[in-house]
Amino acid sequence: MEDHINVAIRVRPLNQREQRSSAAVSAPWHFQRDTITQRAHADGRPVNGNSFTFGFRVDKVFDPKDTTRQVYDDIVKNIITSSMGGFNGTIFAYGQTSSGKTHTMHGSGNELGIIKLAVKEIFDTVQNDLTREYLIRVSFLEIYNEVLRDLLEPTKINLKIHENAKREIFVGDLSEHIVFNADQVEELLQKGDRNRHVAGTNMNERSSRSHTIFRIVIESREKVEGDCDGENGLAK
Repeated sequence: MEDHINVAIRVRPLNQREQRSSAAVSAPWHFQRDTITQRAHADGRPVNGNSFTFGFRVDKVFDPKDTTRQVYDDIVKNIITSSMGGFNGTIFAYGQTSSGKTHTMHGSGNELGIIKLAVKEIFDTVQNDLTREYLIRVSFLEIYNEVLRDLLEPTKINLKIHENAKREIFVGDLSEHIVFNADQVEELLQKGDRNRHVAGTNMNERSSRSHTIFRIVIESREKVEGDCDGENGLAK
């Protein structure tokens, strides 16, 4: 990756309710490789009398025809590759209700989301790397009304943010679960999702009412023939 931070915009496809609605109209936006431009209001009126105004340029724009796999390959894949090499990486989805965050991160229908694609890539790498041993741990945190809660052990609420002597930020008493394959990660994701705060809105039948952080910790060490006691330790 050339930059430490990449910003992309994804315009999601219409959901089933929008497709059935007679009020659904084509999006008043013009898409290019790295630019999205508003060309009219939703009802077709020009913006300030001008056909093309309010353009936004980012690293990549994905239009409704682009798949989550394309988003993953163009934006996320390099982050996962770097993380397997020992670097911290973050995939951050931001947008209003019904903008497509869950569709992109968790997937829908037969289309895998970013998290599942990343998990698959991680365990494919672990399986194919014959030179290193890996330890994978996950945690799932909810932020709702400024209260932090462990979604995998939901009795742990009002968790606190701390800073250690190395100035590393962590959440105290947040559970971590060792996983050995993608199926175990999927089980934990489903468990955490069942514990989230959700509600129906005018824009979304099942809207997430909170922010979440799904964290994957990857540790590895070089395989040493005959080493069974782990004295060489694990290197992140």
